[in-house]
Amino acid sequence: MGARHSKTDDLKLWEGNQILPPMKCDITSQDEVLETCEGANIIVNLVGIMHENPPIYTFENVQHLGARNVAMAAKQNDAQLIHLSAIGADPKSEIPYARTKGEIAIREIYPTATIIRPSIVFGPEDDFFNRFSKLARFLPFMPVFGGGFTKFQPVYVWDLAMAVVKTSNQSLKFQEFQGKVFEIGGPKVYTYKELMKLTLSESGIKRPILSLPWQIGLIQGFFLEKLPKNLFTITRDQIKLLKKDNVVSNMEGILTLKDLGIEPTPAEKAMLKIYLFIYHINFGIIRSS
Repeated sequence: MGARHSKTDDLKLWEGNQILPPMKCDITSQDEVLETCEGANIIVNLVGIMHENPPIYTFENVQHLGARNVAMAAKQNDAQLIHLSAIGADPKSEIPYARTKGEIAIREIYPTATIIRPSIVFGPEDDFFNRFSKLARFLPFMPVFGGGFTKFQPVYVWDLAMAVVKTSNQSLKFQEFQGKVFEIGGPKVYTYKELMKLTLSESGIKRPILSLPWQIGLIQGFFLEKLPKNLFTITRDQIKLLKKDNVVSNMEGILTLKDLGIEPTPAEKAMLKIYLFIYHINFGIIRSS
């Protein structure tokens, strides 16, 4: 069970073979979270935001206090809790997104929770490759900052989903994963610039890739973050996050996809499927009109 907030009565889900009906709740409301999670034996907290919508939906309220609400619900129901955080989460970070990923609240209230930290997650509707592919259609060049040397380890959404499924298995075999931390990444590490090349290649678009100074990015963020969210939105905090490598740390005690017996999918292989799927959908729309 996942809990999130929704502004409308429509809850947009890609349902697949869903066996449980979706339920809305405001993760910032402790009462709503407790009510929604009542009777659950497994709770998966997927909630995270990249942009604040104050005064209610701030990083602190959604990611930190929201995680606390979910942990309290898990404790009340004696449920298994799986919390999706992010590689780079750090309670001491100056960046609110990284500082408020909820791990401290989760551990304080429910120490047996399993924490999963993915790198960039990509799939049919991701906000990374899809976004840059769309930007490439409008921009005369693809910008990277500071030379584009920051490292990433993108993970296919299906591999991440399988990690959640396997860590939620309540058999004796998988109880060893309770209280553990996983860092989830794909089979290959890319630089920021290499990811831009991959995006252009897979989307069939030719654009030069130009490096811009970090300071230019911060100036852009200063102005763009004040405008309504759109395709070109970027914030100063996102620029700061781009300075930090986003790869599996291999620290002692940190588990990975290998510990779950999952072979990570190469980005090139998965992206080919994604773009073929998107093309098929778009072609179907064109024909039906």
